[in-house]
Amino acid sequence: MTDKNQVLSYWKNFFSDLLVGTFVNLFLFGSIGFIIGMIGTYSLKEIYIWDADWSGWLQWLVLMTALLWYGLWGPIHGVIASIIETARGKFRQMVGGLHNLMDILVSGVLANYPNVNKSIPRKELARKFDEIGKKFLDDLKLKGGPINWMKGLFFRAILKVLKFIFLDDVMEELNKKGKDHLDRADIESAVRRVGVEFVISTLTDQMLLLQGLNALLLAITFGLPFFLFWYF
Repeated sequence: MTDKNQVLSYWKNFFSDLLVGTFVNLFLFGSIGFIIGMIGTYSLKEIYIWDADWSGWLQWLVLMTALLWYGLWGPIHGVIASIIETARGKFRQMVGGLHNLMDILVSGVLANYPNVNKSIPRKELARKFDEIGKKFLDDLKLKGGPINWMKGLFFRAILKVLKFIFLDDVMEELNKKGKDHLDRADIESAVRRVGVEFVISTLTDQMLLLQGLNALLLAITFGLPFFLFWYF
């Protein structure tokens, strides 16, 4: 039987290690975003601003505006990319932790039902899963300050994905048993059959989509001033 205290300890250590790596990546990606922003400002200056038939003060005003625009949005997109990339890396590292977490949450939900079958309302299962997940999150004590808020947000995302996998894949495996009463071994077997690799691939696929969206928004942010100068 999976020890809840050991799982709690794993996730506490996971978030402690996450803190150091996150700060390193935030600095690296933020710096890259700032450099890209400065390249955008320089390119805009050379292509449009300096060649425009404006008075000197207006040229400097537009240049300072462009510097503020790129100097702000470059690092922002860099930080977002850092968070997503850090999350993807950590997802790939936490196979064992996810398996044990899934085991505890599923076992906690199904402990409320002597007989597990398809007649249990999906909404009721989802509600109980959320209750147990929230209690586990409270036990992690991720409260106070922006860093803990980010950790809590990260863990809530994990819980949401695990809930959908539980409702669809794990329950499907359990309903295949065709037994009036499911014991602990049946539950563990169902969790193993679903596999945490599937969980990881689902999460990392979502992270890739978010990274692509962030890159698209960066391109729009970078290109908008150029488009405005070209169009007008």
